[in-house]
Amino acid sequence: MAKGGRKIYRTSANHRKKRTRKVLKVILVIILLAVLVFLGYSIAKPIHNYILNKTGENVTEDEVWTPPVVTEKTEETATEENETAETVKPPEEEAPAENKFSAYQLPITALESQDALVTALNNVKDSGYTAVTVPLKARGGKIYYNTTSELAKTSEDAIAGTMFAGQISSVIRSNGFIAIAYVNLLEDNNRYGESRKGSYRIASDDSTWLDNAPSKGGKPWLSPFETDTQEYVKFISSEIAGAGFDYVVFDGAMFPAFRNSDLSYIGEKVKSETRYKALINITAIAAEAVKSTNATAILSVSAADILAGTEEVFKPSELNFEMLAVEFVPSELPAIALINNEEVALAELPANNRAFVVFSEIQRLAGDNVTIVPVLKQSDFSQADFNETITAILSLDCESYIIQ
Repeated sequence: MAKGGRKIYRTSANHRKKRTRKVLKVILVIILLAVLVFLGYSIAKPIHNYILNKTGENVTEDEVWTPPVVTEKTEETATEENETAETVKPPEEEAPAENKFSAYQLPITALESQDALVTALNNVKDSGYTAVTVPLKARGGKIYYNTTSELAKTSEDAIAGTMFAGQISSVIRSNGFIAIAYVNLLEDNNRYGESRKGSYRIASDDSTWLDNAPSKGGKPWLSPFETDTQEYVKFISSEIAGAGFDYVVFDGAMFPAFRNSDLSYIGEKVKSETRYKALINITAIAAEAVKSTNATAILSVSAADILAGTEEVFKPSELNFEMLAVEFVPSELPAIALINNEEVALAELPANNRAFVVFSEIQRLAGDNVTIVPVLKQSDFSQADFNETITAILSLDCESYIIQ
């Protein structure tokens, strides 16, 4: 029998460290795999669903894109689900989730009648969108609801809608959607009264300025400098927001493409480097009118114009908006843009990287307190590029977006 007792093997300190490192590496790999699987599922699934929707046998060319559905069940939500039916509010009374929506733009034809609107909503209802947008005042000045504005009534062709704004919002909300109205501020070519109220004036004789010769179809534009325009914008904004719309998006906050001769005709106010303040002022009037109700104001801007430095209204420190709807049109983007003070060849980037870079830069310029709402028009993209752009938007955690 061997003497000396049982042998005890001791692990060296160096060996223990190696084994500890191996264990840590295994744990880190597991964690990374879990994160990648989660992110891959979160991002890839809606895109996969989108591709399936587009390539499926039962999908037609007119079918709208189906957005990803994100369900967040809080303790408050769980409690509400256990309440009786009598305590549940009807759809038209429920407040929308704060600054969170996936919106689809309805065509102008949807506003021809209540039946047309209901039909359009039914076409979108199963697509997963939480909101719809409707153009209540479009580029050119057409008003697609029955406004009570006295100024609008002085232009015989301005009012094209028969339904009241409250009727439109009620139908939208009662069908379970958040109601969003689009209002074009200044791209308005209506002739309001004999004196063309609100239009740009020629300084020398106070006549109406036109964007071209009358023989070539020249049209007036609403001027942000004019008191009549400011009062008109305030009235329209208040009327729409007070009619039950949850959000009002203001676009067309811009000057016409003045020629040098036009600048001379109209005078110093459109030549000045501070003329942008007139745009800031008119958008502030619109925003304040909306904020006096329970609605939220959103300003529409162009990603291409911001990067090119030509979006005159984009002065984040002076704007009265907490949300910006950023129109993203790839073909209009500059080939090379200054991104965070470095030149980036946007034209050479794949679609997802290009969208990621552009929206990240606009968020940086706008500031952390401003919510960016991407606006995409499907016809502006190839199928593959649209898929990649959606992927980029989802990876940026954009909680709201609009598909046109």
